Amino acid sequence: MADKYKLVVIGAGPGGYVAAIRAAQLGIKTALVEREYVGGVCLNWGCIPSKALLYVTELKRTVLACEKIGLKASNVDIDLEKLRKHKDETVKRLTGGVKLLLDKGGVKVYDGTASFVSSKEIEVVRDTTKTRIEAEYFIIATGTTPMELPMIKTDGKIVIGARESINIPRVPQTMGVIGAGPIGVEMATVYNTLGAKVTIIELLDAVLPTLDQDISKASERELKKQGMEIFTSSKVVSSKKVGDKVEVEVETPQGKKNFTFDMVLVAAGMKPNTAGLNLEKAGVKTDSRGFVIVDKYMRSNVSNIFAIGDVAGGLLLAHKASHEGVAAVEAIAGSSMGADWKYVPYAVFTDPEIAGIGMTEKEAVAAGKKIKTGKFNYRALGKAIATLAVDGFAKVIADAETDEILGIHVFGPHAGDILYAGTALIEFDGTAEDLGHIMAIHPTLSEAMMEAGLNVHKKALHIIN
Repeated sequence: MADKYKLVVIGAGPGGYVAAIRAAQLGIKTALVEREYVGGVCLNWGCIPSKALLYVTELKRTVLACEKIGLKASNVDIDLEKLRKHKDETVKRLTGGVKLLLDKGGVKVYDGTASFVSSKEIEVVRDTTKTRIEAEYFIIATGTTPMELPMIKTDGKIVIGARESINIPRVPQTMGVIGAGPIGVEMATVYNTLGAKVTIIELLDAVLPTLDQDISKASERELKKQGMEIFTSSKVVSSKKVGDKVEVEVETPQGKKNFTFDMVLVAAGMKPNTAGLNLEKAGVKTDSRGFVIVDKYMRSNVSNIFAIGDVAGGLLLAHKASHEGVAAVEAIAGSSMGADWKYVPYAVFTDPEIAGIGMTEKEAVAAGKKIKTGKFNYRALGKAIATLAVDGFAKVIADAETDEILGIHVFGPHAGDILYAGTALIEFDGTAEDLGHIMAIHPTLSEAMMEAGLNVHKKALHIIN
C-alpha cells in the first residue's frame, strides 16, 4: 500500500525544503524525501559552514591589518577546536530551524533514497526498509556532487574534497588546490590564513574564470598578495601518494612542474545527482551532462515532474534553487510567473568579497551589444579610506544605445550586501543613469556603485572621469 500526497519533493536542500514550505503554505499535502541531511549541501557543508570559517579567518587578517592604524594586538591566532565548534553550532541551529518549519507546516519528511517507479510513484529505501509513495506531482531537487578527477583520486585524508575541507581535519604545511572556482578560492583563503602554504592550479586561463575579467584579475592579484601561488592554464597530469604526502605533476605554460603537498583539495566542478533516480522509468529527459531539462516553470518534459536548483543546471547557487522551488510550487498551484527573473546574482566570499549580476563585459560584446562601462574604485571613498577597504571597485556595464544596465560587478568588502539595490534595478530594466540618481548613504561603500553608474556617462563626482 503506497502513501499518497499531492506533491513529493525529492531532496531537502535550499531548493527542496523551500519548495516544501511554500507548498505547505498553499495548503498542498506535501512530503519531502532526503537521503542524508535536511538543509542539503548548502547548510551542512557548503554555503553556511564555509562562511563561518571565512568570517573568522577574515577577522584575523583584519586585526593584523589594523595594527598600522592603532589597533594593538599580539599573538593573533585561531583556536581550531573553537572554530570547528562554532561552525558545527551554526549548522545545527540553521538545520534545526528548517526542521521546525517543515514540522509546523505539516510536511512529512521521509529519510531515504528515492527512485522513480513510474511518473506517478517513487520508492524510498532506508537500510532494509522500502516505502512506496504516490503523488500527483514531483519536484526533483537532488542537487549536485563534486566531480572526481581520474588523475588525482580523493581519499578523504590526504586528497580531499570540499566536504572534508569544511571540517578542517588539520592545517597542512603545504596545500594544493585543484580548481580556482568559488569553492577552490574560498577554501584556499581559509587554509592560507590558518597557516598553510597554498598553491592553486587552474585549468582555464584565469582565477574565477567565469566572472568579469576585471574581477578575475583583481581576485588573482589579491590572492597572491595574501601569499598564495597560482598557476592558471595549468593541468594536473598525474599524482601519486608517497607516505603521508602526495606528489603532483602539472603541465604549466612554463613547462612541467612537480609539487609535493601535505594535502590536496580537489575543487574541479560539480555533477548532477540524477544517476540513481531511475528517471527513465518516469520518462524524464536530461541533457548530455545529466542535468534535467526544464522550461521556465521548472517543468520537465513529463508534465507532472519538475526539477529545481543545481540538478536543473544553470548557475549552481542556493538562492537560485530557493526561487526556483517557489516558482515550481506556484506553477503546480496554478499561480506562477515562473522563473522569469532577468539575471541571477552571484557572490564569492573571498577577501575582498565579490558579487555581481548580469553579463560580464566579454559576454556583452559576444552578444553583439554596443556597451559603455563605468568603474569606481573604493579608494576614492571616505568610508573605504577610514576602514582600510581601499582594494575594491564597482563596475557597471550598460547598453550604449538604451543605457539599460547589462551587468554590475563589485569587488570589495560587503559586495554581496551592496549589490542588492543593483539587482532590483536590473530586474526593473533600470539604466546607468537611474543607478547614478539613486541616493547612497554617506559614508558607505555603496557609494561606489552609485558613482560607477555616474561614471558610465563620465559624470562621477569623486574621481576624474
